[in-house]
Formats: sequence, C-alpha cells, structure tokens
Amino acid sequence: MADELLNGPGIGVIVTTVLLLVFLALLNGLFQYNRKHALDSLQDPFGKPLTFHSPDESVRSFKQYGFVYSLYGDILLYSWVVLFVLGYILMIFFCWLSYSPQFGAPGFALEWFGGWNGLMAPWLLVFTIDHILGMVLIFMWEAMRTRFMMPVSTLGEATHVMIEEELPFMTDEYLVDPDTEEGHLDRMKRHGAKVQASFKRAKCQTVVAVQVEKDGTRSYEYTCVRYVHSTDDDCFHPTGIVEFTAAQVHESVRRGGLTEKEAKDMLNTCGRNEINVHVPSILEALLAEFSDFTYIFNSIGTWSYMVFSTWNIGTFWLLLTLGSGIFRSLFIVRPNQKKIHELAQLHTECQVLRDGRWSTISAADIVLGDVVAIEDNSAKLPCDGLVVQGSLVVNESMLTGEPMPIQKMPVETSDNAVIGKKNLAYAGTSCLESSGPHEGKALLIATAVGALTTRGQLVRMVLFPTSVRFKYNDQLPKVYMLLSCYMVILFAIYLSPKMNLHSWVATYLMVLNTIAMCLSPMLPVSMVMGQSAAANRLEKTHKIGCLQPGRIPIAGKISTMVFDKTGTITKDGMDFDAVIPVEGAKFGQKVSFLPNDDDEEKITEVNRVKVRAEVPDRLRHALASCHTVAMLRDGTLVGNHVEVSMVTLTGWTIGDTVLHSPTGDEALEVIKKLDFDHCRMTSGVVVRNSATKQLVVYVKGSYEKIKSISEAANVPATYDEVTQKCAKDGYYTLGIASKPLPQSLTTQQIANMTRDSLEAGLSICGLLLFRNEMKRDSPDAIRELKKGSIRSVICTGDNALTGIS
Repeated sequence: MADELLNGPGIGVIVTTVLLLVFLALLNGLFQYNRKHALDSLQDPFGKPLTFHSPDESVRSFKQYGFVYSLYGDILLYSWVVLFVLGYILMIFFCWLSYSPQFGAPGFALEWFGGWNGLMAPWLLVFTIDHILGMVLIFMWEAMRTRFMMPVSTLGEATHVMIEEELPFMTDEYLVDPDTEEGHLDRMKRHGAKVQASFKRAKCQTVVAVQVEKDGTRSYEYTCVRYVHSTDDDCFHPTGIVEFTAAQVHESVRRGGLTEKEAKDMLNTCGRNEINVHVPSILEALLAEFSDFTYIFNSIGTWSYMVFSTWNIGTFWLLLTLGSGIFRSLFIVRPNQKKIHELAQLHTECQVLRDGRWSTISAADIVLGDVVAIEDNSAKLPCDGLVVQGSLVVNESMLTGEPMPIQKMPVETSDNAVIGKKNLAYAGTSCLESSGPHEGKALLIATAVGALTTRGQLVRMVLFPTSVRFKYNDQLPKVYMLLSCYMVILFAIYLSPKMNLHSWVATYLMVLNTIAMCLSPMLPVSMVMGQSAAANRLEKTHKIGCLQPGRIPIAGKISTMVFDKTGTITKDGMDFDAVIPVEGAKFGQKVSFLPNDDDEEKITEVNRVKVRAEVPDRLRHALASCHTVAMLRDGTLVGNHVEVSMVTLTGWTIGDTVLHSPTGDEALEVIKKLDFDHCRMTSGVVVRNSATKQLVVYVKGSYEKIKSISEAANVPATYDEVTQKCAKDGYYTLGIASKPLPQSLTTQQIANMTRDSLEAGLSICGLLLFRNEMKRDSPDAIRELKKGSIRSVICTGDNALTGIS
C-alpha cells in the first residue's frame, strides 16, 4: 500500500470536489455580502414581537422577522442539498468499486485509480465533506433558509416570516466585562458559547410562507393558528379569538346577529372554523425521521466499516438503521398523526342568526360573533362561546376528567354583570340538554374558532408539546466523554510509529472504525427500536397513541406520583352525611343521615323526612337553593358532585326559576345566583319565599371563609374546635350563612347589587358534612407504587386534616 500513489483519476476527483466547493463558497459569499448590505440599510428595527397563544398557558416570548424570496438565494441553498446527495451517491459508488472485482464491480477500477489508496483517498475526502455538510444542513436548515432570503423592514412586504422563540441562552451568557482582562481560555469559552448558542438558536427558528388572499389579506399559519397582518403596527397577529362584554352579546342578538357582509369579512380575516393538522406524506415523514444527527453518526460508522472490507458488519448496521427509522416514521408516528388529524375534524351543520334570519351552515363556516343555536342529544359544540339566551347542560369530561355534567347559564343583563365560567361553553364538549327561545334551543355567541378554541388547544398541546429535559439525555454526553478518553488512547496507539500501517488512508479508516467501536452507532438505533416497540405495545395493548416515542422512557424515570384525591383515590361522588345547625350563634344537635344501601329508595325517603322534621327552616331552605344544580327533562340532576348529593337528599324539585319542596307546600323563587368565585371561595343565591315574600341571601363556602365574612357576634364560640374535629374525622366540611334583605327591593335592584354588599353582615346557619369514601383498589395501587420506590402525594383542595384522614 505504501507505494500506491494518487494518479490522474483520483487527483481529478479531489480537484473537482475542491473547485466545486470553492465555487459555491464564492457565490455564497457574494450573496451574503449583498444580504448584509440590505440588512444594514433597513430603516426600522429588524424583528417584531409575536403574540403567541401557548396551548399549555405557559408564558413564552417570540419574535417575527420578514424576508423576501430570492430565486438566486434559493438556487444557492438547494445547491448545497444537491451537493450532499451527489456526494453520498459518489461515496456509495466508490465503496462499491473498492470491492473490485467482487459484487459485480469492474475489475479495472482499482488499476485505473492506481490501487486501493488511489481510490480511497478521494473517497475519504468526499466522505468527510459530505458528513460535515449533512450535519450543518440538519442543525441549521431553518436558519439557512432565511440566510438565502433578503431581509425587509416591513412585514407587509415579506413573502416569508421567520418565527423565533427567545430562550434564556440568547441573553448575555457570552458577554464579557470590557474592564476585565480576558485570557486565551476565556476567549475560547466565549467563542464556544457563541457557536453553541447559534446551534440552539437554529432549533428555535421556523420559517413560514406568507399567503396573500384575493382581497389582499396577508396571513400565515403557525402551530395550527392563523396569523393575519395588520397595517396599524405592521405585525402579524393571531386571529380566531375575541372578548365580548355582557352588553355587546345581548346587543348582537337584538340586532339579528352579524350581517352577511360582516360574516364574510370575518371569515376572510379569521379563516374557517377548522383545526388544520398537517399529515406529512411518506417522503416528508422519512425526511423528518432521518434528518437527525444520530443518523449522520450512524452513517459514519456504517460506511467506514463498509469500505474497510467488513461489508457484512456495515450492511447489517445499514439495514438495522434504515429498518428502525422507517418503522418508527411510517408505522408509529405517521399513523398517529393521521388519527390526530381525524379527531381534529368536526363535520356537522349548525343554525346561525344572520341579518335577522336563521340559516343552516357548515360548522366550519362559523365566524367570531355568530349567534348559534345549540343542538342537544350529545351533539358536539362547534366553537367556544358565551350563552346569551337559554341554558345548556354539557359534559366537560374531555377537559376536566370529571364525568358529572355542568350547567351553563346565560350572561346577565344587569349593568355590573360579570362573565365567568358559568357562561362559557367550550368546543368539543357534548351538549346533553339545550333549552332556550329558538325552537327550544339555547343561543350562544362564538368567541373562539379554529385552533384557538379549547378543543383546538388540546390538539395543539398534543402536536406541539413543551420541551422536556431528561436527566438521561443530560448525562449522556458525560458517558460519551468517558468513552472518548478510551478512544483517544487508541488514537495515540494507532498514530504511534510502532503501529505504522504504511498508509495514511488505512490509518484514517482505522481511526473512523475506532470511533464507531467506542461510540457505538447502534446505541441510538437500539434506543429508536426500543421506543418504537414500546409505542407499538401501547397502541395495541392500551389503545394509547404516541406522536413522540422518544418521551416514553420518562415513565421509567418517575420518582413521585401526584394524585388528585376526589375521584382518583376516592370515589367520584360524595355522600351527604350530616348537618350541624346553628341558631343564635350556638351549635345545635347534629343531624345525621342514613347512608345509601341496596334499598336506596326507602333510605332516601327516610332522609327527606328527617330533613323536614329536624333541620331548621333557614338551613333547610339554604340546602334547597344554594347550589348550581340543574334538572334535565328526564329528572336527572346535573352539577357538582357535592351539590347533587345535597339536593338529592332534600328532595326539592328544580325548575327554571322556582324551587318546590317535596310536599309542594313550599316554593322559593331564585332572584339571583352568585356563582363560585375562586378568589372569594364562595357561591350563593338570592331567593324569595313565595308564601312570605321574604328575601334571603344564602352564601356557601369553606368553613374558614364563611367565618371570615360573617359577623363576629353570629359565630359560635366553639366554631374552630367543632370544624377542626369534623376535618379530623374525615369530613369534607362546608359552612353556610344567610341574611335577610328588604322585601321592597325589586328584581332589577337585586341584579344590580354588588357581590360585596350581598356577602356583608352574614349570619352562620350551619355546617354541611360530606364523606368521600376511598376506592377499593386505591390501597393496592399505592402499595405497588411503594414497591417501585415511587413516592405518592395527594393533591387536594380539601382541608389538610381531611386529606390526611
């Protein structure tokens, strides 16, 4: 081998490769010079903030930069891609020639190149350059796309927009104090940090094309959300969500909804009420899978073995790499993306009010501000919206996991009406019952469409999850560093005079084989295969789809399991166990109720008799009225578990605005409801006794909160002692208070009263005790977790003593 020198063909390949690289580099340098000149000449600051609706509601900062497509730049960009592909083909061809005359390679090949060294020297040059170019294309592709476009100062002129997430590493990590003397090591660290930051920054960049509609509207789509250009501030803004006041929603219904022109303009601006989930083609899926650094590393090991006469090892690695990548991309990831695409679609028709007339349109044509009649019988809501007239009973289990249906009430017409969760219905939830003025259906005004609906946010959360850092990945470089030390020792042995292979080509290949031996390319392949197999088992055994199999190993790294208490460790519902009345600032006798057993109907009747006979009227009326429970047409009660169990035990019948006692001799008219407020931790109601015409406000909440808003003179002296004992006994304890209002107040006056005035000067009328029994299989599940050294934690809003018990 030592006598084999480069001859004409070998030198020709090397010179041609170098000249081609130099030529492309010169053309790129010329383009980059013109681009920098254009960037320096921009008048306005380059880059503007982007409003981003994060699917998981985390705060994230983005910027958008405008660029204009350049044909010259695009040709240069894809010239590098073509060069990479041609180089890979040439590399494979030369590898085949190296086995001449085996495997059908021409027998004159080695002789024509002057021997094995003469053939391998240009191969090594192409091999090295091609893999370096491949790594640059993989890591820097999005950044390179903009580097071959011309920057523009105004986004209104841009044909493409680069969106970049601003992360902490983009700040001042590599800045230095000018007054501090910087050594050689410091400069090397600073330059290394700059290079590292540039690669990280490239991963945070996405380039999207700007679409121009016939009417001149400029828009693009990013993470399924449509962004439209505004000439006011020269920025692209997300569309598909709007906020209305109470007065605006009622005014919209009064004037007959949107006009056809307004609806058409809104459709052009916001786009269709669809969630566009892109399903990649087979070629796109393969490119996305193999555009990863690990496959470049695998390629280095595979072809270094292949060309060094160990074709069997190289072929095995090649087939294993291709097989695992193809299986994961085409049989795991892409099918799951198809399923997400199908789940994101909603094919139904809806009735909308436009120009004062009702018309039937596709759900995809609903726009912001449309007044929609909501169908029931478990129909899916087509958009997020506010209930304007009538009421809905919806199943929100897809959002909260709670199986109990929730009632949605219309926005109040009072001057100080506050819009809350009770008025908001969400896309994708099932409507169990709809009652209202239009053919018996409730009316809803659309406040969010497309990907910015609650349903759309769930889809986006699956498609674009937040990045997760695994300790395994963080420590993997340390493992490779230790292996690299072993590799350096072998390098020193191979390069020493005692290991002279008499050929620099053979030495180079031995070095590459040493890298492949020490830093096994099969490690990433084995991980891909393991993750793919795990994803396949999840799909077949548990019907769980996975778009990112790389996240599956986190299941084996869990150290702490946090459980919700109610409905997870304990049963879904709560049993209304007892009440403790308060009269004259003193606790009365505890009234306990019988637990339900096989003879539920008889037990219920006994408990209702006990409520009427032993519970004071003030507390009994509070139990019957201070809740948000609704009754379906079939008599089923829906609402909060706690309140449903309370109302079921009292036996009162719930109408639209009037509540009737089981015997029918008492009736309470609901004047105003005070929905649960998370800040206040209370809920309440104002009712009028139909017989006495007396007005009373009832307020329910945690026993601590009820004590704090009640007059001190009306709080029992042993209040804290009794409530703490109830919590220790495992009761979920609520307090309830009341106060009378002047009978002269009109309904409108009460509607305009503030919540502060209604909740002032209360008098405690009792404690409500609920018991939440543990599920039978909960102890076994906790024990299994303890065997796996997993710590179990309960997350609950209950009193700490209740959770402990």
